[in-house]
Amino acid sequence: MTKPILREKTDGEVWNVFGEKIVCKVTGAETFGRFSVVEETSPPNSVVPPHFHQATDEIIYVLEGSYEFQIDGKLQIAGKGDMVVIPRQTPHGFRNLLGTQSKLLAVVTPSGFENFFAEISRLKEPEITEVVEIGKRNDLELVI
Repeated sequence: MTKPILREKTDGEVWNVFGEKIVCKVTGAETFGRFSVVEETSPPNSVVPPHFHQATDEIIYVLEGSYEFQIDGKLQIAGKGDMVVIPRQTPHGFRNLLGTQSKLLAVVTPSGFENFFAEISRLKEPEITEVVEIGKRNDLELVI
């Protein structure tokens, strides 16, 4: 990173990934691959299936609402103001517990995983084989 970054609340590339609104606030290209930051808005009762990353750590801060995280086989509830740190190679998934939207901010290090969201959002109706392949390219493996 050669200079400070200021993002206004409406700034960032917006992607729709299976109904989740993802706003990329900071790209890996801007940080020389050190980290990226995304804001994720989850629709009511939505689920992000179990998965893991071989080389990516995630730091998740809940901005609004309430989530149930399944991390390494254990269920944990996180609400507004709570933070969850998920080390690489740890199976995890989460769901919005509310009948309204919830929102989180995720810092991913090193960067690169944001490219998964970008690629998936360009597909109209992705097949599971496409999701698996895009995941492999971007350090995401589904736990099936």
